[in-house]
Amino acid sequence: MSTKPGKRYDTSYKKKEHSKQDPYAMLKAPKGPAICRKCLAVYADKRWHFDKVQAPKLAASPRTKKLVCPACQKIKDDYPEGLVTLTWSDLREHEPEIRGLIANVEARAVSVNPLDRVMKIVRRKNDLEIQTTNDRLAQRIGRALVRSYKGKAAYHWAHRDMMVRVTWEGPESQPEPKPKPKPKPKPKNRQRARSKA
Repeated sequence: MSTKPGKRYDTSYKKKEHSKQDPYAMLKAPKGPAICRKCLAVYADKRWHFDKVQAPKLAASPRTKKLVCPACQKIKDDYPEGLVTLTWSDLREHEPEIRGLIANVEARAVSVNPLDRVMKIVRRKNDLEIQTTNDRLAQRIGRALVRSYKGKAAYHWAHRDMMVRVTWEGPESQPEPKPKPKPKPKPKNRQRARSKA
């Protein structure tokens, strides 16, 4: 290629596809505040948030745009971006505690971003599967389980999607180790005693 004046470059560039683009993201922001019909999340200043004071007023106003937020749309379409699978032999015994832990992690995430939600929790024979609307929430749940119950968590991301699969295996109860035998006392050195005498 030449950089002489009057010469053109013949290289064509493909438009890069952004792999992190959420298919449910709002491409065009509505003018003025909007409210979700289902969860009453408020869209203002280009972000979603929960506002218990402002939401009833906006819902009653005929000028407010009423739409469905991306999280509610994902739940309706059954489109999880995070799957957390729990396997543990003691899962049935600890299930109420684990569900409480998941609810606490979700509540913390929703307080920051109302689009981070648990879609559903499915009980299988020996497994528990949690579906989330966001990949970061699935990762948070995996980290919280490791922090609380130990075990091992593995994170697997899909190639082009934002989907993450978190697999958590609980700590298996191991038999208690046998106590180590006490070491035999060493015989006293008799030569030292003779040399002093």
